[in-house]
Amino acid sequence: MPCLRKYSNVVRNNAMTLTDEYINQNIWRNWTSYIEALPIKDTDIILDLGCGTGHVSKLLSEHVLKVISMDANAKLLDEAKMINNKSNVEYLKQDLRNISESELPVVDGIWTSFVAAYFPDFSSVLKSWLKFLKPDGWIAVVEINDLFAHFPLNVSTYESFKEFYREERNNNHYDYEMGSKLVKFLQDESLSIIVHESKYDKELSFNGPAEEQISKAWENRFNRLTALQEFFGKEKYSDIKLEFLDCLTKETHTCKAKVTFVVAKK
Repeated sequence: MPCLRKYSNVVRNNAMTLTDEYINQNIWRNWTSYIEALPIKDTDIILDLGCGTGHVSKLLSEHVLKVISMDANAKLLDEAKMINNKSNVEYLKQDLRNISESELPVVDGIWTSFVAAYFPDFSSVLKSWLKFLKPDGWIAVVEINDLFAHFPLNVSTYESFKEFYREERNNNHYDYEMGSKLVKFLQDESLSIIVHESKYDKELSFNGPAEEQISKAWENRFNRLTALQEFFGKEKYSDIKLEFLDCLTKETHTCKAKVTFVVAKK
């Protein structure tokens, strides 16, 4: 597959930690455009569920009274505390499926970005989160839909990705099509949708050839997705990875993946 092998000359093999990746990814998210759409007040206390390195927590803290930021990953929280240590941000290590009620107040708003897909049974998790939300409070959810829908890919390759989606969802590991389901999940809890948008994303949802650092970010993503490696097997995985990364570099590259942003009120 010579047209794919050329990609190895474009991407360098610099090792990066998950923390490094998350910090870099925030460069490509236009978080300000999301925050401008929130019905926030300077008296709000809000939860940031799955805060990662705390970048959005810091941005939110500039507009509200207090942000309570949670993540299950201790390393990410340590990074957040070092680089985003605003006085009105509190960081807590928590399993987001089972948040301890004794440590939390009832809040005015909930923010969660790229977290819902980790809970294919999102309905039950959402119900548990909404217990902490005041009447007339808001919840904002950001999620990807159809992550690998970048073209030109062989039809068989894309169908293999879709089969992988089904397996991960059936095993209750991850829902790669969660972005398309957010509105229904929220409406099923009798919430009113006030924002429903597909957001441009320089890394995840773009057309045309990827910049080199974007290609590198995608290579890093492939390298850490062990479930994807196990699904395809070593040899096939290597070819599919190269085909996908080559696809991103083409002038004809188009993307059908969508970053969905939904805000709803209780």
